[in-house]
Amino acid sequence: MKLLNPLRRCSPALHRLRASPADVFDHAWEFTRRYFFAVSFMALFGAKLLHLYAHIHSLPASKFFTWGITFFFQDVVLTLLIRYFTQKFHWRSVAAVSALVIVPFSLIMSGMTASNVSFYVVTGAEIHWRQAATFHRDAAAMRTLLTGLTGFLIVEGILLTVAWFVANPLHRIVGGILTILAQPFKCLWNCVQVFRPRSQPLPDPEIYEQIAVDDYLDDKSDDDSSIHFMEPYAEVTPVRRGHSLLIKMGVWFPFLVLFLLRFVRPWDPAYMFLSEALPLAPFIGHHRHSPVRAGGLPGDYAWLEGQQTLNKVPNWEWLPENGLPGFEDWNRTVKHRAHYDPEMDPLHVSNLQNPVLESLQQALSRGKVNIKHVILIKLESTRSDVFPLTKDSFMWKRIAQTWPDNKIPDAAQQLLANLTRTSEFLTGFDAGFGHDTVHDYGRRSYGGISARNAFTTGTYTLKSLVGTVCGVTPLVVDFNREYDHHIYQPCMPHILDAFNHQPDVAANDAEADPSNFRTWPWNASWMQSVTTTYDNQDLLTPKMGFYNQVVTKESLQNPNATHSPTYSEEVNYYGYPDKVLRDYVSDALDDAERNHNRLFLTHLTGTTHHPWGMPNSTYEQMVSNQRTNSNEDVNKYLNTVGYIDEWLADLIALLTEKGVVDETLLVMAGDHGLSLPNDGGVTPYDNPHIGSFHIPMLFAHPHLPQIEITTPVITQQVVPTLLDLLIQSSSLGPNSTRVAQDLLPIYEGQSMIRELVQEQDGRQDWQFTVMNTGGSWLAVRSAAKPAYRLVIPLVDDVEWRFTDVEKDPQEHNPVKEFRLIDLARTLDKQYGSEVVDWVRDAAHVAEWWVTENWHLYRYRRKNKP
Repeated sequence: MKLLNPLRRCSPALHRLRASPADVFDHAWEFTRRYFFAVSFMALFGAKLLHLYAHIHSLPASKFFTWGITFFFQDVVLTLLIRYFTQKFHWRSVAAVSALVIVPFSLIMSGMTASNVSFYVVTGAEIHWRQAATFHRDAAAMRTLLTGLTGFLIVEGILLTVAWFVANPLHRIVGGILTILAQPFKCLWNCVQVFRPRSQPLPDPEIYEQIAVDDYLDDKSDDDSSIHFMEPYAEVTPVRRGHSLLIKMGVWFPFLVLFLLRFVRPWDPAYMFLSEALPLAPFIGHHRHSPVRAGGLPGDYAWLEGQQTLNKVPNWEWLPENGLPGFEDWNRTVKHRAHYDPEMDPLHVSNLQNPVLESLQQALSRGKVNIKHVILIKLESTRSDVFPLTKDSFMWKRIAQTWPDNKIPDAAQQLLANLTRTSEFLTGFDAGFGHDTVHDYGRRSYGGISARNAFTTGTYTLKSLVGTVCGVTPLVVDFNREYDHHIYQPCMPHILDAFNHQPDVAANDAEADPSNFRTWPWNASWMQSVTTTYDNQDLLTPKMGFYNQVVTKESLQNPNATHSPTYSEEVNYYGYPDKVLRDYVSDALDDAERNHNRLFLTHLTGTTHHPWGMPNSTYEQMVSNQRTNSNEDVNKYLNTVGYIDEWLADLIALLTEKGVVDETLLVMAGDHGLSLPNDGGVTPYDNPHIGSFHIPMLFAHPHLPQIEITTPVITQQVVPTLLDLLIQSSSLGPNSTRVAQDLLPIYEGQSMIRELVQEQDGRQDWQFTVMNTGGSWLAVRSAAKPAYRLVIPLVDDVEWRFTDVEKDPQEHNPVKEFRLIDLARTLDKQYGSEVVDWVRDAAHVAEWWVTENWHLYRYRRKNKP
């Protein structure tokens, strides 16, 4: 009998549903309108609380306290609007339209909030929803997104579950608030109705009273109905109760304060950004007349106004009449041919007038520095302080903090001491572990030029590649758009192709002189064990001059691949560990020597990319994982750093095995750093911390003396330095040397084999880094004032940020403001007028430079993706 009772209670509802299928919607919407209101409410205010927390230090506490309530204005208005559309309507058609709008809206908002929360937990940065339209939907990008799927599902599950339990009371409370707010308007409406002429007789009193009762139910009692989908609406006898004066004042007072403060709040981009409600985030806050707003600090910058860096192209007789790839500006079919001219650049500082460094000149004059082959290695996510890892450095102390009593166990110390032996040997930097490199390697160091203070041109990998391989600063827009625009300088493979068209280089392998490598033609090759489909890299690689000899994850998986990587599993969502390329590098060297070709091999590593997978998931324990969750990530990262160090040792051994180690120049540079040990950031996305910028950079050759460069440099200088080395080492024939000599002066970067010029004729050597993903922030520093760093917002929803890395090397206390004028006031109090003057110069220089960057790339805002 007990089992039959529930069925008997449900039978009237089932009978009505069979009689009228529309009742299915009525009963379903009766609860779901409350549920999805709760979902949207929690999503809106959850997103706003995270938004304010992420930027809590962007405003002084006094401003947060004064205007903080106004930051919820949009969310409150949207909440009341959603509550209105989730009331009980008398007309089913209106309810159906509300359901069609509210349900998907709520689910989208909850999904955006869950994504933002999980993304913030992992990266320490919010998602910029304005970039959603430019997100690349290739397989690699989707696999990247799936790495955050667990966090997303957890947050979404919590949100949807909590909404189930708070739906009724939340809907009732907000409904009561809406009722109180609407009462004055209802009274006004009733007064107007009294004075309106009646064209029709009054309805039947019973009908009129019934409508009144329903209205009352809408305002007071629509949450008293059953929450079960299949039960009929509860039959509730309404009891008219007015709200007490205290309750009314409790509602009206905060709303009046909110509206009053919002009305009198001064205009400020910071306030507008902090007030931004989640549904509006993809559509507002990124339209600006100028990418950089430096007008807040006026000054005399007439020397920049109206300046352009384009000029008539040089007339080079060595350039073929039909042109060459990468030299499109010299195309004779174009009437008004123009190219970047450093003489026209008001920011250009050259050091070509300086002689080659004395210690280098002595080595070069002996004629033993032969550069037959060049291997350029871009080190994925490699911080400067792990190349090599140095005892008592920040990283060492960070590791020690994870262990009890801040003491690293002997076993872990031994692992750390040997983690980056190859990096220590290559750079010549003493890591402090007392290694006997002479005993281990036969010499103190490998030899070459190593930079202590090198920054990347872009903290987004593909942009960094363009800066390094092409000697330019990347395009200041989001994501990889360089492939679709005019890279304004010939990239290194294009230059080598120009060498191949000179009389002193053999037209084919058969004509090359086996005893004189300077007559051998160049071949440009690209290798990476990870995917090339991410964000159109497969289109960028040929744009930079790599056409046929390209090895990637996709070619490795080809059934016709020369060497199969099947013996190794993929280590991350991009591809295989780097050592699967060993056989391909070996083949490239063999082919080059056998066919009398000169090899220019560019290799992008991948193992050090998040999530730092190791072959067979084998990790050594160097960091204790007992204190914070990020410690495990730091340990994984260090393991992959050690893996790449071993891979570099393998490459040197391979060069030695092939007999070309003394004729190969190794060029290495990080694509970007990683702030993981500083703030837990697993990606440089929207991360302005110096850890994302500071990278290793070196030019290694066994017959070069070991030279340490402490002056600030940037990866834009790789191409001019490489050209200068080829010239000064006499590694080119006479005609090719002439080509290199003509090309060297047109690049913006200084050559690192000469004394670097930090300031010239009052002009500082400004160095710009396009921050990941390219269109939100720009970082600038000056070699003349290397302690100062300024991060400049290019959109309204990020802050100005200043640090002095001499006083605060790990940037624990950056100064952040949404307005330049506010930043200047704060800096004046903390640092004085000298810093303010430098910031003003940096802002105005960047304002001119960004628009010129667009000009050089032939980028127009209407082409914005």
